[in-house]
Amino acid sequence: MDWQADAYAAAVATGTIDGTDVGSSDYQNPGENRQILSNYVQVHRRSIRVSPLSLEISNVAGINDEIANGIAKKLVELKRDMEKSYLSANDAQADDGSSNAYLTKGLATWISTSGGSVLQVPTGFRTPSASIETTTTTSAIADSHVQDVLSSIYSETGSIKNFTMPLGRTLKRAFTDNLTGTRSVTDASNNIAATQVRTFSPQSGKKVTLAVDFFEGDFGSVALVPDNFMPAQTDGYVLDMDGIEIRYGKLPEVKELPDSGGGPIRMVEAVAALVVKNPLAHGKFDLAS
Repeated sequence: MDWQADAYAAAVATGTIDGTDVGSSDYQNPGENRQILSNYVQVHRRSIRVSPLSLEISNVAGINDEIANGIAKKLVELKRDMEKSYLSANDAQADDGSSNAYLTKGLATWISTSGGSVLQVPTGFRTPSASIETTTTTSAIADSHVQDVLSSIYSETGSIKNFTMPLGRTLKRAFTDNLTGTRSVTDASNNIAATQVRTFSPQSGKKVTLAVDFFEGDFGSVALVPDNFMPAQTDGYVLDMDGIEIRYGKLPEVKELPDSGGGPIRMVEAVAALVVKNPLAHGKFDLAS
């Protein structure tokens, strides 16, 4: 899959002398910053076979049709496979006809300073290091780290957006534990401890709420969405979902395969690629612990 990315020329604060003509050196190529971004498709497949005895003799409580039940289950598993692939750190990979299948470049590689090594993201469109938080740990994460990532994204796009952040369980807990409640910090210059008091749990009868599901900063808002399929439970992606697409070569379909006596076979398959329209518009938390 190929798509086009473009960028504006740098803004200038100079003027034009009145009455002067446009010189030959003044012409600008409107496509000078244009680049093609690419990603391979990936074939996602699951299959089932139901034996004749299971189909004709067995009577499993709650299941009227083993084939229909199997197809429904495999469709869910296929979607889980796709989610894991698109959230992964996979680089793009070409099919060699033997041991290597096509792999679509995952989000962890799209949102990186290298842009992968296969179908590499052009230099001018790689996510800058300031949009990728790697310096802290989950136990020390603070609102300033989120603000810094959002500030960097804004410096690239000039737009304040609503972001969605799929993240691991450990990082989600860190947002709640570190951005709420009461914390103590030390003033190293005076050797005294100070307490930062944060309001975190509005009480309503017997209910106490202790969760951070939404972060609103100076340069955008971030909805936190826990996901079991992140490459690591300390990872998180700050995504402008307007710039993320799953582009299909073939929508999920169920195909009947020949039965040679061992029972009916069904194959569930989809062909799709992850499209990240401009990696500059996204950020990442890539914490070691």
